Amino acid sequence: MAVVRTVLPRKGIIEPQHGANYETDLDTNWQIIDSLLQDANDVQTAIQSAPTVAAWVSDRGISGVVSGFALATSATLVPGLSVGALYAQGLRYAPTSAPTLVAAPASSTSYLFYNSIGGFYYNLTGAASTPGDALIGIIGANATAVTSVTQATKIWGQLVVAPGAAGNLTLPHLLGRTPVGTLIQMTSSGAIWFQSSSMMYDSMNLYLVVSDPTVTAKVQIW
Repeated sequence: MAVVRTVLPRKGIIEPQHGANYETDLDTNWQIIDSLLQDANDVQTAIQSAPTVAAWVSDRGISGVVSGFALATSATLVPGLSVGALYAQGLRYAPTSAPTLVAAPASSTSYLFYNSIGGFYYNLTGAASTPGDALIGIIGANATAVTSVTQATKIWGQLVVAPGAAGNLTLPHLLGRTPVGTLIQMTSSGAIWFQSSSMMYDSMNLYLVVSDPTVTAKVQIW
């Protein structure tokens, strides 16, 4: 008497029946299961080989704060810093509790950066020590306390332009790196444009031309 075998519709697995060839059906079942189903190792390999946000950010040279990491003044030389999310060297850093900083340089204006290996550091130049470091902001300090803070521009940020004078304008962008791109959005009559195709922006500033004193705009920057 022939054995009736049922082929399951979703994966084509053979449902074994008792009777002749029962053991053969079981063998076939396990071979199909082994070839079609994934285990944890397969999933991990797929994750590692697939494109990721971190790889995309790293390949395009994008670093900086995504959200949070708000600086605050302090009665000591250690500024306040909230939790947040940032990318440095293509790696995401998003602590669950507020990071603890060391003291900022006294009687100075310093720049706070984050490096994915070395962590937070200050410098006086505003230039990242390593490509891909994330700028957190600017710290102003007297001999004993942090008296002022300025937040860095977010990875996808916006600058307000209201120069009050016509002509060339050098506008600090506070990205901590050379922008990948910018978009000037006019909010008044008049015009704002870049000084030349070879002098648009660098790691510190945007180089603009303003048509008249009352012109205003917002610059989307990333």
